[in-house]
Amino acid sequence: MNKIILPVVAIIAVLFMVVGLIGDNKAVDDSAIITAANMQQLNDALAEGPVLIEIGTDSCPACIAQKPIMADIANDYEDKATVMFINTEKTRAIAASFNVYTIPDIFVIAENSDEGYIYMGADGQATMDRNKARYIGITARKTLTDILDAAIEYRQ
Repeated sequence: MNKIILPVVAIIAVLFMVVGLIGDNKAVDDSAIITAANMQQLNDALAEGPVLIEIGTDSCPACIAQKPIMADIANDYEDKATVMFINTEKTRAIAASFNVYTIPDIFVIAENSDEGYIYMGADGQATMDRNKARYIGITARKTLTDILDAAIEYRQ
């Protein structure tokens, strides 16, 4: 059985590489997405409104697939909310502060309170527990905009 597993894994890896090379490589205008360099940048954005955050890397296939969705949301919500990307390879301390264990890890922070961040849960309810408000993997635009809309309403 072990003799079968290694070749199967190798074939799957080659298929992923080939699909990545021949896939749709259109450039995404992600200029509206802010790449967080430090926690102060995140806190400054929260002073203005809710923040939709994706934690990932530039080389993660799921993060690459998520980027056009995040860019669309950033453009559509330009005056209402901030969309941020936290690169785990470049800003490990920020990612570590959110206990990231897999990427992409996506969530909305509605507000910064004296007790800590207030996250917007999937049910549209505010929570201090990020685990109740996180999305792992590629997440649909509608799901994220519904949560972002709830966070905007929460702040008003």
